[in-house]
Amino acid sequence: MPDEFNKLITYLLAIANFAKDIHYSCHGEAFYGKHLFADRIQENISEFIDQIKEICLLGNDIEPLSSIEYLRKAADIIPVKNPNDDKVNFKEMQNLMIETLGLIDNMENMTKGEENLIGNIAQDIQNNLGLINLQVKE
Repeated sequence: MPDEFNKLITYLLAIANFAKDIHYSCHGEAFYGKHLFADRIQENISEFIDQIKEICLLGNDIEPLSSIEYLRKAADIIPVKNPNDDKVNFKEMQNLMIETLGLIDNMENMTKGEENLIGNIAQDIQNNLGLINLQVKE
């Protein structure tokens, strides 16, 4: 189970970092709304990561990986930002969130507390995914 929690932390870091890439590069029509939305995507992630480490890892007497280990793993899954196309960037974020939700859906054998936390994370991602779906809709 620790591998699944560590993988989830890695994906959450990838989402947060790519959201900041979008935040700093969006432009054109509706720039400010896209800029703020990218910030909204990543706003709860640090707290979620902290809770996963405390509840799911330390709560089971498992030491979390070092920050550098998580960041190295996250770097491998952060999409490459397209500097000229916000829609492509939000589509990449959509894919990353769908992958993260798939990871969450496959997590098993959790305590009630762990299930509640992971459910809250999934709900937050799903909420943002719904808004991204509108952003990338043809």
